[in-house]
Amino acid sequence: MGRIKGAMHRKLAKEILIRAIVIFNLVLLHIIEAPDVHVRASVSTRYVNVNIGHDWGNCTNPSAPCQTIQYAINQAFSGDTIKVAAGTYTREAALDICSIYLNYPAVVCIINKDLTLLGGYPSGNWLFSDPVAHPTIIDGQWQHRGVWVQDTVPSDPPAGVTMEGLIVRRGFAQGQPSGSEFQTFAFGGGLLADFSRVTLRNMRFEYNIAAGGGQNNPLGGSAAGAAIAIRKAAGTVLLERIVFFQNWSKAGSGTVRGGYAMGAGLFTLRSKVIASRLELYQNSADAGSTSGSGKDSNGETADAFGAITVMGYADAEFYDIVARHNVVRGGDATTYAGGGFGGAIMSEGFPDIDADGDGQYESVTLKINGCELSDNLSKGADGANGGYGAGGAISTIHSTVFISRCKILRNTAQGGNGSNQQGPAGGGGIHLHNINYGLPTAYVDNSLIAYNVAKAGSGSIVGGGGGGVWLQGITASLVHNTIANNCVGYPLLGSAIAVLSYGVTTGPKPAYIHYNIIAGHTQNCDPLSGALFVHDNNTAFLNRNLFFGNKQNTFILNNGAIYGLSTSVFANPNFIGGSQAEHAFRIAAGSGAIDQAGGSSIQHDIERKPRFNTPDIGAYEYVRSAFLPVVKR
Repeated sequence: MGRIKGAMHRKLAKEILIRAIVIFNLVLLHIIEAPDVHVRASVSTRYVNVNIGHDWGNCTNPSAPCQTIQYAINQAFSGDTIKVAAGTYTREAALDICSIYLNYPAVVCIINKDLTLLGGYPSGNWLFSDPVAHPTIIDGQWQHRGVWVQDTVPSDPPAGVTMEGLIVRRGFAQGQPSGSEFQTFAFGGGLLADFSRVTLRNMRFEYNIAAGGGQNNPLGGSAAGAAIAIRKAAGTVLLERIVFFQNWSKAGSGTVRGGYAMGAGLFTLRSKVIASRLELYQNSADAGSTSGSGKDSNGETADAFGAITVMGYADAEFYDIVARHNVVRGGDATTYAGGGFGGAIMSEGFPDIDADGDGQYESVTLKINGCELSDNLSKGADGANGGYGAGGAISTIHSTVFISRCKILRNTAQGGNGSNQQGPAGGGGIHLHNINYGLPTAYVDNSLIAYNVAKAGSGSIVGGGGGGVWLQGITASLVHNTIANNCVGYPLLGSAIAVLSYGVTTGPKPAYIHYNIIAGHTQNCDPLSGALFVHDNNTAFLNRNLFFGNKQNTFILNNGAIYGLSTSVFANPNFIGGSQAEHAFRIAAGSGAIDQAGGSSIQHDIERKPRFNTPDIGAYEYVRSAFLPVVKR
């Protein structure tokens, strides 16, 4: 069978946090002479039109706008609003204060000011904005960062930006081929914000690149936030209605190990975030490859993290997120290949570490309420020992997690190929992992988890599993979900759910599995084990789950335990709704799930429809005919 292997016992988050904090300090030292800008008593609105404007005056006359955004920023005071007419705005070298103070160019540079930038205005009309009809584009031309917001005076009100109705395109941040980590790392090709307030609405980030350097160093430079990187934000970051399309975090190679690649769409570090209606399509994170062994002196490999990556001390809340066809790939190496973690969303925290001594421990709380994550891929790289593929849609490490009303469909966790040993895979849909800390818990409810796949690479057997959900070392509750038609490839275990605590030093953590439909895990998708797999010395507590159409419902290894199986319903759920997975798992009249979730307190289903006196098992509540009373027996 091979041993089950989880995510490696790593100090990656701590390492990244400490390096990033070093970077912050280096930035502050480097720009100590940056302008100290104070808030003026009154605020102004300034106007920019690339097609008819001229860079003179103070840009406050709507009939005589300035030509460039940066010129208006340089005239502005904190609190000002800058309205920007439709057109394409590129860098003006003579105006770029980021080059002067930060030694790195940007099309739009805000230092020690808090400004509002509004786009989408038709030429000659400043009364209304329509960003679709009148696109306002900040274009880095794959030469410069799109937007940089930096605060350098901690004692003053923070720098900040509100942006609405703009497109940030072809931004580029690149690390140097050699030098310190400050020089080789690349953050925020589209937008980088440090120590600053950030609010973004109705925007699009496309074709932005963060490219790590370090090719001449033992360790390749990391790349994070190809579209957006936010580090240690001031206050709560607010993100609404943002599209991320084909952004690329590409880490640098190194002589021993490649760099990490993270958050091709959004990367946040030590920042509180509330985000709604984000859409992420075809974003990629590729860790750096190497001709060396692939493992550094700390035992770390070149790993890649999700299109959204949340790191360090953070409370991150995401509402109504769509993520499709995003890819993360570990870095190839001669011996120890890197892993891919969370094709769509990744979080990692260290609850017992205060990286910079400010009293804030590096824990993460991740909340996802409403999502559709489909056709995403996390892929381990190739080497003598293949890399780990974890969480085709979602991967979390040392994080407290809440997932509700999500559709997690057709995602893949793929282990890398190994000439010596295979790259393992865990969690084709969801991978929830905790090793050293007793605090994190996970709660997943009212979600559809279907047609996800976990597949190991070639090589001698290592292990893995959890075609739908992988739970390792974390106390987890799965409540009112429909988990159907997921797959594991040979020799992996648990086509629907895998429960294990391999490598956990704080002891096994139980899984509470209540009111779920677990169905359609057939011989083709479950060659060795049951739909629910419980590893040695682990425990699953079941209550009123419906099992149907599985090759084998449960599989227990050695001293594993399942309690409550006798409460299960073994009946046809009678799925209806169409051939597409997004609609195929509602239940029809005669379903064995109807009125079978006695004791449930969940009041709504995946579609926010009310549940009744005795709810139905699974993610969907049966909808009766409009001609019948909507009252249950």
